[in-house]
Amino acid sequence: MSDVNDSDEGFVAIERTSPIVQMADGAPTTTSMRVANGTGVQHKNVLELVRNNLADFEEFGLVAFQTRPRPEGQHGGGDIQIAILNEEHATLLLTYMRNSEIVRDFKKRLVREFYEMRKRLATPMTANELMAAGFAEAMKQLEQRDARIYQLEAKANVDAPKVTYVDTYVTDADLLSFSTVASSNNVGEKWLRELLIAKGWIYVQSDSRWSEKEQKKVVRNRYSEKADKKRYFRRVEVHEAPRFRGSEVMHTLKVTPQGAEAIARLIAKGAAA
Repeated sequence: MSDVNDSDEGFVAIERTSPIVQMADGAPTTTSMRVANGTGVQHKNVLELVRNNLADFEEFGLVAFQTRPRPEGQHGGGDIQIAILNEEHATLLLTYMRNSEIVRDFKKRLVREFYEMRKRLATPMTANELMAAGFAEAMKQLEQRDARIYQLEAKANVDAPKVTYVDTYVTDADLLSFSTVASSNNVGEKWLRELLIAKGWIYVQSDSRWSEKEQKKVVRNRYSEKADKKRYFRRVEVHEAPRFRGSEVMHTLKVTPQGAEAIARLIAKGAAA
């Protein structure tokens, strides 16, 4: 997850066109990004100021940190994190900043907008205002959805050559079993599968079937890779096995050489934490 930096002009521009104070969960709030825009301070520095004094801020209520997708055309990888601030949070934040002319001007704007928002909330909205507010919220949700879709599509385009390479050049002889990968990393196979499920790399489906050998119904698991981890795994179909859930071909999930390296890094990272 990356904080906003000077290259994130698209996201900054979106925030700059918004009012300083907006409604969030039924209460007037602002954001660390809007404070950064209004005071001319880098957002990463504003966010660091909040985090370094979080105990002080949370005397006036919980500070929410919201992750938003990076806008279309922006680079840097990962999402953008901002702090959601109520009126007391925003006021305290500004007292912790150098009292320059631009900061003093922003304080006045902030006070004025919070006052106007409270005044507006105290006055019942007309039917037209309610419709306009509902439309604005719907448009905001659509914009966020479209930004997320673009981000996922862009990632898929980046990953496409890697997936093609795995499909074209990695043979079945190169594939590794989970037990082999687990043994190479001095962990248990069950532990490894549970780790990869928890991290969202693979998922498990189950069915049950009658076992003549055991004379009872037994549970059978089938593991599959998540869409963004296809280059790390490959499904090897087992046509001679009974159909999964009655109609689907059973498969065994194997690990590619690239996947084995990524899993080793994942385990090492967890051990170092």
